[in-house]
Amino acid sequence: MVEPTLAQQRAAIRAGVSNSRVARGGDERRAIGKRIEAERRGESVVEDLNRLITPSRQRRTLRAVQPVGAVPVSRGRGIYTPPPAAPGGGIASPLTEANYALREFHDARYLQSSDGVFVWEFLPVKKIIQTDDNGATVEQVFAEPV
Repeated sequence: MVEPTLAQQRAAIRAGVSNSRVARGGDERRAIGKRIEAERRGESVVEDLNRLITPSRQRRTLRAVQPVGAVPVSRGRGIYTPPPAAPGGGIASPLTEANYALREFHDARYLQSSDGVFVWEFLPVKKIIQTDDNGATVEQVFAEPV
């Protein structure tokens, strides 16, 4: 059997490539032509519009309910009376603690370091008694920590 020359091999490759391109190119051109024809006719536009438009639902009204009871329907009304003005305006700043010994504390709490080497004891404040600038006693009571 005679082996083809290099020139014959290249010619065969060129013919195969051009045949495959021609076949695919013709199919693509026909498909593009059909798409353009469908666009001219507006087939896809009609389908798209029909997909977007949903038929409108008819609104139904509720049936009337007969009123029940002896009191006829009326709009409410009332007379506003503002609360009497209280003298003073709260706590006068600054607050001062006159006697530290009056402080009250919750039970002792212990805080431990993550490695357990150190432990701190602290007493959470329960109640502080102070005096404001006007001389009135102010008592602050704190919740017990969890």
